[in-house]
Amino acid sequence: MKFPVIQLDNMNYSKPFVKVYGNDEWIQWGGCDLEGLPTEMVGVSMTSHGKIPKGQWDNLPEVFTSTKGVTYKIEDICELKSSE
Repeated sequence: MKFPVIQLDNMNYSKPFVKVYGNDEWIQWGGCDLEGLPTEMVGVSMTSHGKIPKGQWDNLPEVFTSTKGVTYKIEDICELKSSE
């Protein structure tokens, strides 16, 4: 699967469960490195929710780490579910 930066940032916060190809167990997302990427909405005001910043598909991280410390490729994710 492919995710824009803003969704990866949300996943770093919410810690959803994912399944990756070749593994039948649910893996809890621990995080990925988004340093230097535009993760916040721009143009936010009292009357506007803002816009998604440009560059949401540029220089994306290729791996994420589970809460158990194991590294997986983001492109290998085949299912996603909420951690709640």
